[in-house]
Amino acid sequence: MLTVTEAARARLARKLDRKKCTKDQALRFVRDDDRSRWSMQVDSIQAADVHYAHKGRTVLIVDEESAHRLRNRLLEVRETDEGPRLRLRRG
Repeated sequence: MLTVTEAARARLARKLDRKKCTKDQALRFVRDDDRSRWSMQVDSIQAADVHYAHKGRTVLIVDEESAHRLRNRLLEVRETDEGPRLRLRRG
């Protein structure tokens, strides 16, 4: 199963706030067209999704197939010269 650090959850919450998303929206992990990379997009929360929350708000959703593909991965925040960035790595 995907592990999401508290710092990553807080960063996702700030992204949703900046995008002025409603409470029934969250960021969803999706595969790029060439299926080589993961990206995130705002989407509506579905009942079958795996939910990750920050302070009671769902901030990240993953469908069942993607959850299987993301097992043993870690979403974290890392510091860069440009500031903090989300990073998905093997956990």
